[in-house]
Amino acid sequence: MSKFIKKQQYNSIDENIYDEFVDIDSITIEEIDKEIEDFYIDKEKINNIKFEFDKKLIIKEAIDKAEEDIKKEKNKKIISKVAACIAVILSIGIYNPALAYNIPPIMNVLENINNLLHVDEIASYIGVDKIIPRAVVDDENKVKFVKPTKYKVENDNTEIIGLGNELENSQKVLEISEINTQYGVVDFIHRMSNKIIKPIDGRKNGSIDINPKTIDIALNSLKNIGDEEARNYLHYELSKWKNGDFENGVLVHNYVWHMLDGNIGKALSLDTYEVNKIKSKYFK
Repeated sequence: MSKFIKKQQYNSIDENIYDEFVDIDSITIEEIDKEIEDFYIDKEKINNIKFEFDKKLIIKEAIDKAEEDIKKEKNKKIISKVAACIAVILSIGIYNPALAYNIPPIMNVLENINNLLHVDEIASYIGVDKIIPRAVVDDENKVKFVKPTKYKVENDNTEIIGLGNELENSQKVLEISEINTQYGVVDFIHRMSNKIIKPIDGRKNGSIDINPKTIDIALNSLKNIGDEEARNYLHYELSKWKNGDFENGVLVHNYVWHMLDGNIGKALSLDTYEVNKIKSKYFK
């Protein structure tokens, strides 16, 4: 008989059984006793085996994790809403810097962004200025909203001081102090603003040189405009011209252009070359 026997060894934890050949001459009685002792598991040992299982703790941990996940999701939604609100507020502010009139540093930043992005030009091009009112500051330093006026002036077929379109740099313009017809006043301002804007279609209908005298003529003539809102708005905006500020050129042009029921020559952007010429000549 072979001196090798097959030894069956049991793992007491997972109860897996594996076989190996053992040289019986090398096994002592003490080793056999120890193997038997290790293999034997009595009832007392089994009863002493304990598992950590706290049902309440597990449920609490699950609830805490669910609440944390819900809180994170709520925070994400709140952050998204806040970001959206900030974006909307910033967009409105850039479109209407005058809303921040009482906070000059913010207003200056918004105006700079407005100019940098050419917001007024884009708004004019796509027609947003017809839908969303513009914020302006009136003579009493109060912010108000102005839409393109629905007030129209009818062409009375009279030529301004009898000169037709030949008004640019005309000496006769400088000989008057005001225009006494409603259509004449609006057309006069329109032709002045033509001097400093670039139209969408490249077309302009007459122009008048902008200088301190013509600005005074326009301001003195505003009393002949029948609509109070239009009259006040133009007075406020043209007063900026008197101080050498022509950044509102596109807005002024399109405002009177709507009053004249214009269909060609809507202003797209400011002609900075012409503006700088006027400033260097009259507003040093």
